Amino acid sequence: MSVKFFGQFLLERNIIKPEELLEAVKYQESHNLRFGEYAQLKGYIAKQDVKTVLNEQKRTDMQFGELAVKLNIMTAEQVQNILTMQKNDHILIGQALVQKGFITTEILEREMALFNDDQRQYITGEVVITAEVDNPEVIKDFVGITHKMIGRVANIAVKPDSGVLGLSEPRQNDVTVSINLYGDLTYDYIISTTLSISVKLASGIIGEDASKEPREVIIDGVKEFCNIACGNIIAKMAKMGKTVNINPPEEIDFLTYISKARSKKAIYFTLASPEGDIDLMLI
Repeated sequence: MSVKFFGQFLLERNIIKPEELLEAVKYQESHNLRFGEYAQLKGYIAKQDVKTVLNEQKRTDMQFGELAVKLNIMTAEQVQNILTMQKNDHILIGQALVQKGFITTEILEREMALFNDDQRQYITGEVVITAEVDNPEVIKDFVGITHKMIGRVANIAVKPDSGVLGLSEPRQNDVTVSINLYGDLTYDYIISTTLSISVKLASGIIGEDASKEPREVIIDGVKEFCNIACGNIIAKMAKMGKTVNINPPEEIDFLTYISKARSKKAIYFTLASPEGDIDLMLI
């Protein structure tokens, strides 16, 4: 069993076709607006305010509404109104498939029960570390913050798989970036993923579509994402009384990645997403 999304589960069981899932995802995305989009539509904040909060969010472990209140951009009452709107309007992919007529309510209920049973260990969203590792709570923070920042920066939903200790055959991806943290705690933090997801990360960093940018720009975007994720991790470590510093991120080749992945101290996570997997390794 591995972590997966409901749409992927339905595809594997031949309940829906790939084109139906794609259409349902587009339908879902058109309904499920992000917090800032709702706030702007409601007239609570201006477009520039949204950009301000999103930029600040990259540097702190705070929700959009919480940060907007702190910056005196929104009131607590306005935040609660938006959260209620989001909750009432939000549709899941299964609901989108039903509303588009690709499956019936009966099929949805049957398949959801099977899916929940298949994915029981991942439903809580808790990071599972199956290997014996030092500082498991710190490892969970690394994974949890990376998971959260991918959603914020690239608007990609991800689910972490169980961590495994060392890999004999790591997956060869298009982009692999490593960053070294040192001090009271020492880790190599490595992100490895496809070019398409790297483009989404870079787009979120620069604030515009990076798909036509040179590869160097995309790599720089992934590097900056690693800086942001690790910066948030360092801030959390500081609250625990740990002093941790950071070296500049660097792109590494596959041979270097293999060598690191086979280290006995390497713990490896797959962050699954509907758009492809992201590999996170900590040494």
